[in-house]
Amino acid sequence: MTTRFHSLIILLALLSGFVSSGLVHQTQAQEQRPTPASPPKPEPASDPGDEPVAITEKSKPVVQVEQTPLKSDQFANFRPPFINSKGEISVLGIYADSATPNRAGQLMYRRSADGKWRRVLEEGEKAADTGLIISSFGIPHVNETGDLTFLADGPREVETASQITDPNDPAAYRPFIPNKVLYKKGSTGIKTLYKMGTEVPNMPSYITGITNISSNSVGTTSFIGTYVEPDGRGLFFVNDGVVKLIARSGQKLGKNETGSFSEHYYPSAINDRNEVAFLGRSGEKSGIFIGSLKGVEMVAFGGRPSPLKGSNFIGFGNRTPTINNRGDVAFIGFFDGPEAGRGLFFKPVDGPLRLVARSGEVIPGTNWNFTDFNAVSLNDNGDIAFAASFAGRSRGIFVKTIRGVLETVALQNQRIPGGEKEDVFNHFTAPDINSRGEVVFYAQWRTPRVGVNIGVFWRDPQGTLRMLFQRGDQMPK
Repeated sequence: MTTRFHSLIILLALLSGFVSSGLVHQTQAQEQRPTPASPPKPEPASDPGDEPVAITEKSKPVVQVEQTPLKSDQFANFRPPFINSKGEISVLGIYADSATPNRAGQLMYRRSADGKWRRVLEEGEKAADTGLIISSFGIPHVNETGDLTFLADGPREVETASQITDPNDPAAYRPFIPNKVLYKKGSTGIKTLYKMGTEVPNMPSYITGITNISSNSVGTTSFIGTYVEPDGRGLFFVNDGVVKLIARSGQKLGKNETGSFSEHYYPSAINDRNEVAFLGRSGEKSGIFIGSLKGVEMVAFGGRPSPLKGSNFIGFGNRTPTINNRGDVAFIGFFDGPEAGRGLFFKPVDGPLRLVARSGEVIPGTNWNFTDFNAVSLNDNGDIAFAASFAGRSRGIFVKTIRGVLETVALQNQRIPGGEKEDVFNHFTAPDINSRGEVVFYAQWRTPRVGVNIGVFWRDPQGTLRMLFQRGDQMPK
């Protein structure tokens, strides 16, 4: 700071001397001229060729278009899409509806392999077994055969407030039961699978919450249920009206294990072998497990060896694993050791656990390295679609094939297909991949005209990325 201060004093002194000298010379010049000086001649106009010339194209000002309110026949939003092995794509579309309490309605669409769209679920349909009108529904799960499983409002008389018929008898307490029913829509229409409020098998508890719903192609539905009195959560299977508890709070992790499950579960969709891969917590640790009618199998657990030499798993980031119909499992894990990092792991049904991608690995065709992984999907061939982070907060969608080839599907700041030059990807949700290698996902992109926009994208069998829908598009009739 002292040096900069001294330099400033010297500079001011020089400037002061320069100004004083100029004033002296000016005074002497005036004394030598007895007559007033003639007015200065106007300078010639400057030559345009003397002006600075830009070496880059000037940026054109972007005028944002004022967005008009969307109509009831236009898409306003979406939820992550599904794709099956036949190439059929299912997506939930949301639209403006001023007649509903939340001012929004929803429709489930399916695109057949020939490119035609049709409605497969909408509000106002009737359940085939009860005649109940489905006024609203949660986000459906779509299985390989196209069946939809979803949670919706049940008959009004089912909902009851908490009751205590006898205050001296704890067993007489009846908890609040939400008015919700689990439905499945197949070729024969909408049918009831399970009514909330049913007792937990072998326990004096009632299920009061249902999440993470999925159904396979052999008639089994899985979900995470919250129950009360005693309180807890667990993984449940339902088939032909029979409910079975697979794993629950307080249950031991497995044979010869001392730990027990807590109330935190992150399950995959159920496969056709009646298996669910899930991340479960036990105390301060967590692990990856497979739950089935045979019991619970541990795949990986915190503090135990990873496939990398000299390293152990230290966590799994509360990120949901995935399982295919063969019984192969893919998941994200964190590990310590001399090459500590984060990785994408694959456990084939008939082979050892192995690492297939890791932080620090170079993304082909770029100078960037992976830093983290998220949202995995696994097809029956063993190909893994996933979202990953790189270069700080940038993200992308990728596929690691069973042959070991890493493919880039979409990258942040990449121009979107079918958009304008300045329209580039900004964010992605979980991808879904089928056995033909097709990938679908829901994404956001930046666009100078309106700021941001959202839409659904599809990588076709030839590897070409296409936009299916965007906000503001007309909904198929």
